[in-house]
Amino acid sequence: MRIFLFLILSLSVWGCSTVEVTKEVIKVTNTVTDQVKKSISNDEAELETKIYTKAIEEEIEIIEESKEEEENIVESQQKLVEINFIGKTEIEIINLFGEAELKRTDGAIYTLRYDSVNCRLFLFFNQEIKNKRVEYFELRNTKAKLLNSKELLEGCYRELNFTN
Repeated sequence: MRIFLFLILSLSVWGCSTVEVTKEVIKVTNTVTDQVKKSISNDEAELETKIYTKAIEEEIEIIEESKEEEENIVESQQKLVEINFIGKTEIEIINLFGEAELKRTDGAIYTLRYDSVNCRLFLFFNQEIKNKRVEYFELRNTKAKLLNSKELLEGCYRELNFTN
């Protein structure tokens, strides 16, 4: 009987130690799993950041290209115009074309806008100069796209009654 009690007691001690070892193994496994998940999520975050950065760079490039294209269109507009507005004062402009549909001051920039059915003429002045003169102008359609052909410019001039 003593042997029988000894065996039961030893089995229960060995069984308990196995449970303790199993608990420790589970803790270690959970810790390792958490660390792996964190490293994977960090990698995903880095990848997402790289994708986002690349998208921003592409958008900046597109914006720069469109700005450059608009600058070229404005330059060609100013070469094709029948009336050169640059250097004229606000009083001269009003005497020639009448009151503008819109007058706006935005910081150091003063803007006059003349409207027609299909186009808009924007005249830009430097507000900080005593004798304000047109320093920049552009013609756009009603959807704010720059007019880029001679035919469109001539049509706009006819609509605005600026033809000589």
